[in-house]
Amino acid sequence: MTTVSLPSRRGFLESFGAGAAAALLPGAGHAADERRPVTVLTNHNDDTLSLFEKGFERAYPQYRLKFVWLMPPDAMRYLRDASNPSPDVWWQAAPHNHLADMAKQSFMQPLGLPKDGLPAAIGALPLEGEGDLFHASQLTAFGFFVNSRAIKAQNLPWPEDWPVLAGPAYAGKLAMSDPWTVRFGSQLLDVATRSFGWEGGWALLSAIAGNAVLMQKGLRDEVISGRQPVALHIDTVPNAEQRFRQPMERVYPKHGAIVNAGYIGLLKKSADVDGARAFASYVLSAEGQAQLPKSDLPRLPVRPEVYATLGASQFDPFAAQAAGQIAYQPTDDAAGRSTALAALFAGLTQDKALLETLWGRVHAAEAAGRSALVADARRALEEAPVAADFWMDEALASAFRPPRRAEAASPGTGPQDGAGRASPPEQAQVIPGQPNGLAIPEAAKPHVEKWRAAWRDNQARAMRLLDAAKA
Repeated sequence: MTTVSLPSRRGFLESFGAGAAAALLPGAGHAADERRPVTVLTNHNDDTLSLFEKGFERAYPQYRLKFVWLMPPDAMRYLRDASNPSPDVWWQAAPHNHLADMAKQSFMQPLGLPKDGLPAAIGALPLEGEGDLFHASQLTAFGFFVNSRAIKAQNLPWPEDWPVLAGPAYAGKLAMSDPWTVRFGSQLLDVATRSFGWEGGWALLSAIAGNAVLMQKGLRDEVISGRQPVALHIDTVPNAEQRFRQPMERVYPKHGAIVNAGYIGLLKKSADVDGARAFASYVLSAEGQAQLPKSDLPRLPVRPEVYATLGASQFDPFAAQAAGQIAYQPTDDAAGRSTALAALFAGLTQDKALLETLWGRVHAAEAAGRSALVADARRALEEAPVAADFWMDEALASAFRPPRRAEAASPGTGPQDGAGRASPPEQAQVIPGQPNGLAIPEAAKPHVEKWRAAWRDNQARAMRLLDAAKA
């Protein structure tokens, strides 16, 4: 596999600059190889790229692949620098469709491929780009990461859906990514509140938060060890663990979700449009799509016919969508709504120990048959401080909308190391104590504090009710 990199992705970032760009030029290296190079800009993992390289070069022996590995924000900066030679194809893994962003800036050209067997959408999620400028190549779904052996040993109910995890059996037996510090976490909140409705979703999230250990990292290890037999997560990690560490399993809940898609498109400045189109055709073909679940970081195919060849245990999102299992539809969170949801959840869990205690008392009282005041206490813990239409408040929404981040200096023009190479592009970092690695906008802080106060009032009311019920 030819990759413009050192043996690791970090090595590529460290070598990024004039030397790396030169390696993209036609004829660089492989002097005796007369096959035509096709350069793919991507952030897929090595195992996926190796599988597709072998399959593509077998199907199209006149071509050889080169991979340029860059995370999407760095890829966008690279493409905008006119001094850099253009790759031929951009094949992006999720989560955000950066190809759509670049298509609006005229960096993409039509795929020009037959679309037979390729749906234009799954539910409300578009798979086909406007103007044929890109197409989804893989899907990612939300699911539960499950240690089935630990569940059996601890006599826990099978986690077929969210409400099971909100029950007393899972107190201290559940892990979830902290939406305040983990980027995917806020999407999890969106799945719950859209799948069960605003009130029902927050009721579940409150009970689940009372049961769960909130984590920034190490979630997989908790499940593998059996300390927390279940974790809420996207399916790529559970899929990989299931392949290598049985008895790990993935469970797609009855209220499931396709959380995002990855896309492929042809770059307008491709030096070999035919080769670029051949690679995109292979990725979207039945043969190429069947490769996706075989990777050590598996993805879901976008071609429905492929699922019939993958075995009965393979989750089929198209069949699930048709059966009504996938009620949630992903939306673009770039306008700040995800940060607002994360802030709401952070208010709910600001005193995590108290929340755990209150839910423990509610569950114990309900098991003992106490009802009137205890039911009121439950409702106090479940009640969200804002209504479902809170985002329609333009002043509030404007307060959370992040300012556009300025582009970093183009390669070759920014800071350089001692060898004259461009310094590595800055990568997004998770900052402990800040939502999704981002700061709360100053204008939003009064809203956040108001929510935190409302959660505190709800929990204080629940405590008074439980005290009165002697629960």
